[in-house]
Amino acid sequence: MKKGITIILILLLVTACKKENNPLNKIKEAASSVKEAKQGFDNVNEALKGFEDIEENTKNLTALTPITKEQIKAWMPDQVGDLKRTAFNIGSTLGISTFKLTYKNEDGKMMNITISDGAGNGAAIVSMFMMMQNMEMEKEDERGYERTQTFDGQKTLVKYQINSNKSTLQCLKDDRFGIEANGFKMTPDELWGYIKELEIENIAEH
Repeated sequence: MKKGITIILILLLVTACKKENNPLNKIKEAASSVKEAKQGFDNVNEALKGFEDIEENTKNLTALTPITKEQIKAWMPDQVGDLKRTAFNIGSTLGISTFKLTYKNEDGKMMNITISDGAGNGAAIVSMFMMMQNMEMEKEDERGYERTQTFDGQKTLVKYQINSNKSTLQCLKDDRFGIEANGFKMTPDELWGYIKELEIENIAEH
């Protein structure tokens, strides 16, 4: 699973950075290469079954204007539940808007969340998250588990480490924003609650 997603991400990142090439064509080439290299990899093949939807979403996203630094700063909450924002990092590379927020409380509970805007050149990046939504997987041992799970109708890749009480969630919000959130001293359900409260789908309205 991890190797398959890593291969997809690398291929998509490389093709996204070549501005002179059509992103849709390059995503097709990347998907084809992955399929050939991983014929026996069930999860990847399952993800590629929904490629027509991915292509349509990607086409729609490339026509959108990426969110600006001003919009991000106007949107990002100072506090989410009992967590206060302690840091942020806003960047843009090759026209792709990506930013990271950190929230903490006095008890040591913390959330780091990285959000990538799929608009414009970012469409190829969030295609990985689109593919992930077509996957089904589950594994578990004494240390924790990794599985696909649905929160409020949102398909999400969930990783949980029992001993450290650390959660990681990866998903695509509003068919546009790729999200990876790490929660320390919190369960996946708690972490999802904070993500939901952020109302990420409203960023572009600011």
